[in-house]
Order: sequence, then C-alpha cells, then structure tokens
Amino acid sequence: MDSFEEDLAYFLPFDEAESDETRLKKCIDQLFQKPLIVNDTRSANNAVLYNVMASAAILREDYKEAINFCTRGLQEIVPYCEMSVYLYSIRAKALECLEMYEESLIDIDRAIEISPNTELTKRFKDTKMDLEKKASRSHTKQNNRNHFEDIPSLSHDENKDIPGMSDAVRLVHNKKYGVNFEATKPIGTGDVILIEKPQVTSVLPPDVAIANVCHYCLKRYSALLPCERCNSALYCSKECRAKAYEEHHRIQCSSRNFPPDIQFVINLFMKITENGEKLTEAVKYCEELDTGSAGSMKEFYTKRDNLENNLKSVLNLSISMKKNDERNAKYIFKSAHIASFLRNQTNCLREYNDILSIAKLLFRLFYIFYTHVFMEDISVNTDSVSGVCNLYSLLSLVRHSCCANTVYSIHKNGVIAVRAAKDIEPGEQITFNFLRTSKCKTFVIEFIKRQVILGAEKRISCKCVACERNYDFKPELGRKFKVPKELERRLRKKPFDIDSLWELLKVINNERSQPCLEAELLKAALSDIYLGKRDTLLNVLYRLIGIS
Repeated sequence: MDSFEEDLAYFLPFDEAESDETRLKKCIDQLFQKPLIVNDTRSANNAVLYNVMASAAILREDYKEAINFCTRGLQEIVPYCEMSVYLYSIRAKALECLEMYEESLIDIDRAIEISPNTELTKRFKDTKMDLEKKASRSHTKQNNRNHFEDIPSLSHDENKDIPGMSDAVRLVHNKKYGVNFEATKPIGTGDVILIEKPQVTSVLPPDVAIANVCHYCLKRYSALLPCERCNSALYCSKECRAKAYEEHHRIQCSSRNFPPDIQFVINLFMKITENGEKLTEAVKYCEELDTGSAGSMKEFYTKRDNLENNLKSVLNLSISMKKNDERNAKYIFKSAHIASFLRNQTNCLREYNDILSIAKLLFRLFYIFYTHVFMEDISVNTDSVSGVCNLYSLLSLVRHSCCANTVYSIHKNGVIAVRAAKDIEPGEQITFNFLRTSKCKTFVIEFIKRQVILGAEKRISCKCVACERNYDFKPELGRKFKVPKELERRLRKKPFDIDSLWELLKVINNERSQPCLEAELLKAALSDIYLGKRDTLLNVLYRLIGIS
C-alpha cells in the first residue's frame, strides 16, 4: 500500500487546513479517474525455486526450513497442478523427519489425490503405509501438544451487565481516567476476571518465518492448505477453508496482495456489517458518533445494548479519535482506496452508493486497528514466528499500566483470558499492559522510549506508578530474595509448571508491592507458557533470583 500512498500523494497535495472529510473526497475523486490495481504476484517460476530450496533443506536436515519453502511454493501456483504434488510430498518428508506423522499423512494423502501418474501414486501409497506404522507406535510425538490449554472459566459469576466479565468487576466512568474497570469485591491472585472472544482475528503473513497457523481457527499447524482461489490464506483443513470463505474470505480473495492492516480492516468491515446487511446501520451510527457531545460518550461506552452489539461495541472504540489529527493522515488514502475497491470489485455494498460515507466508516476502522488491535506472537519456537491481530472490544476498555495487575493467556480461536496478577481490593482499578503487544516486544525499555511507543502506536498517555516515577525496570530483589525451599525444589524439577509459577508470583508480590523487574518478567513469561512456549523470559528471572 505504500506505493499506492506515494502515487496518490504525488497527485493529491493536501492543504494543511483541509479536514479529513475533504481529503477523503479528493482521494475518492482521484480513484474514480485512476483506479489503483493490485497485480497478481504469483509465479510458477518461484514455485520451482521453492521446490529446489526445499529439497536442499531436506538434504542438510533443516526440516523446518523445508516445510516453510514448500508452503510458500504452494502459494505461488494454481491448485492441483503437478508442481503441488512434489511440494506436498517434500513437505510430508520433512514432517516425517520431525516425527509429526499425522500431518505428514495428511500431506501424503493430498499428493496421492492429485498424483499425475500411477508410478508416483504407488510410491506415495508405500510411503503412507510406512507413516501409518510409525504413527501407531507409542513413542510418536503428538501433534499440537501444549499449544492450547482449555479455555478457563470465570472465577466468579458472570457480570449481568457485561457479558464475559466477572461480577467482581464493574465498568465505571470518571473525569481522571474516563471509562475503565474497577473491582467491586476482593479478587485473588490468579482469578480469571475476563473471558473474551475476539471480534475479528487476522493472521499476519510471515516473511521469512514459517507459516504455522490456520487463518481460520488459529490452530498451530504445519501441513497448511492454501485457499484455492488466491493461495494467500492458509488453512489446516478443507472444512476451515470453506468456513472462512463463506464468512469473510471471499472478499479478501480479491485483495490478496493488500498489506495486513488493510486485510484486517476489510475483515472487520465485513464482520460488523454482517457482509453488508447492516451497512446502513453502521453508517448511521458513525454519524451519531460524529455529532455526539463529550457528555454523551459515557452512555455510548457503558450502555449494555452497546456492549452486546457487535457493531456498536467495535465502533465505540473510535470515540477517542480526534478530527484532523496528523496521525490519522495515513488512513486517508487507505480508506478511500478500500471504499472504491469494495464498490467496484465486490458486491458487498449492494445498492449503497454513498462512497464517502463508506470511506468515513473505514477511516474509523483504521483508527481502531492502529489504536486497539492486540498483536500477539503465537509461535511456539523463536525460529517460527506467527503473528495474529485480534480485536477485543472489552479488553480495549481496560486501563493501560506498564506494571499491570493482570496477566493474559490466548486460547483456542483467539479467546483471551485475563487473570489477576496480584490480590486486588474493592475500588482498585483493573489494568492491563498493552505495551507487550506493540512492535517493541519487551517492557524492559527506557522510560522515555516507553512513553514514545505508547503515544505513537497506542495513543496512550500512561500515568501508571512506573510512569509517574519515571521508572526504568531494573532488578530489585537479587540473590537475597528467599524462595521457599519446597517451591524452589518444584521449580528446579519442573521450571514451567503453571501452578508453581503462580505461587512464585505471590511470593514476589508479598516481598515487594511496588513495581519491580522480577514481577514483570514472571508476568510476561506466564503469558508465553500458557501458549506452550519454552523460550521465555523465565530463564532471566531464574538467574536473577538464584534458581538455575
């Protein structure tokens, strides 16, 4: 999209005094005169190259790289061609070498299904028989182990006014913090206070990293199946592929080469308008937000109907958007382009002809994406990075803190569980650390840099304890910190045991109530460990407190 912006910027010099709406109109007018075309970048030659690279990776026993090359090769060609047979068979071999026999069998079946001759088919069937024997052995590694913990339940009853939130928490509004959540009863360390399914989820296409997640159900998987039409999206099964296409992907198919932010916004647009059925309602609600007074914003946020309504709960996240903000300028081109794209190349707008209103709606959705999207690395290993963008409307209302009193975990289908990271008393504000989901992956950064990132990426002006004291996280406890012997014994034996780690967090909290690096390291590690990761910040924590 950068090239699109450059093209438009060349033809459309903006006056600094122009409003966002005027700029949108200029962009739309220009797009009608000169539509921007996204070319198909797939290449059979690239597929051949990936096939050669995958074979070479097999020879040097770099099986994960071989899987990656095969998957990328499959995205370069039309389905069911002869080259796809070889790519599936090579990937099956790499999966077999990693003892991922179930997925290897799936790829061999795909190769058999589209095999061009009987000789190849016979060879694949012999391979399948061998794989079935290996898969039946007791020592076979189980696929997708430790990737998803069962979705937990709320530790208290569900809040009657806020579905998904514990009744130990309420939504409040005050002059200092605006809309936020606060405890209404004692909450214990580890208590689950929020369970929320994302309004929209979108997988970021990896560049160098291995694609290892289904774009529909978010299941971690290596034997991924490309979309038959665009080859860009990847799925764990034909069932997920069909469901995704029916729900939203049929529009994204036409926009396969758009950047991740645009893909997400298109997905979000389709979701809240129910594939265009509620388009008029969405535009009308945007007009209400445009004309609403500051005093009426509280009702938009806290009204139960708005919290339960998918369209309203999402659009309410744009209430804080300021008109003619310089940071909004980058959304102008993209919003106008998508509005024109949806009008000219899809049927989701039906008979709706007010393109400017569509562009204004998309403009708000871009603001929501950049301000509220929860960007999470869901890979299990450091050499395999899969990023997922999730939008949680309730979580977005939680107040940010660089030393938050909550810990999160991601579960099946992107469901997020938020747990108390300390004992929380009635009247205490619930806080969440959104900084870890930004491009700066760690909270261990200089105070000034932390403020810049929060302001630029999340539009947050943080006033937490750490920020008020210009606190740069540093080791506080040291080797003098005493871990109970029984707990230390258990941690040495099972360093990633969740129950023991929660117990350790309680000990650290009791030792030091103020912000400290050790507590933040453990909170960050807990989120990773729930995902099944083993390369976490936990090793840093253990060195600091003397557990090796």
